[in-house]
Amino acid sequence: MDDRIHYLCRLRFKGAIAFVVWYTNGRDGFVRDNAGRLHAARTPDTLISAVGIRDDLWGSEEPAEYDFDQIRCWCDSPSANGIDCMVFLNAWNFLDNLASLHEGADSAFNRLSHEAACYDKLFWGNNLPAITPAGEFYRPSWRDEELAEIRSVFEAGLDLLNDELRVAGVFDQN
Repeated sequence: MDDRIHYLCRLRFKGAIAFVVWYTNGRDGFVRDNAGRLHAARTPDTLISAVGIRDDLWGSEEPAEYDFDQIRCWCDSPSANGIDCMVFLNAWNFLDNLASLHEGADSAFNRLSHEAACYDKLFWGNNLPAITPAGEFYRPSWRDEELAEIRSVFEAGLDLLNDELRVAGVFDQN
């Protein structure tokens, strides 16, 4: 019996809306078809009908929101003031889970994400008020190199998302 809890995710990407289903049960991931392709659709009803998940296996009635256009906009003009730790951390985690569809794949996103040192700053910035080991309140400040690192991770992640949604039939072109 499948004990996964499923969550509908609403993505804003390239000015359009797409829906995918994320699941958790000790190992997070996305619902995919028998060929390993991400299940995605332009409407929640189309997606829910296609994946055929029982009503009692849904964790929430409201879809989780991911605005990848906001991430793209930031990548076009990165700035420390433009970093919303919660939005960025959620997007990064989403892309990490999406990349796990290709376990063991040596992709630009996988390499950049795993090597990035600034993920922890996003994590702690998302969990304010955080206390440092020295007993002080943590407030993230961003160096130019970290902004470049975040930008590189997200650009590779947006390419991955584009490819996944295109293969899923949600977008017809690059």
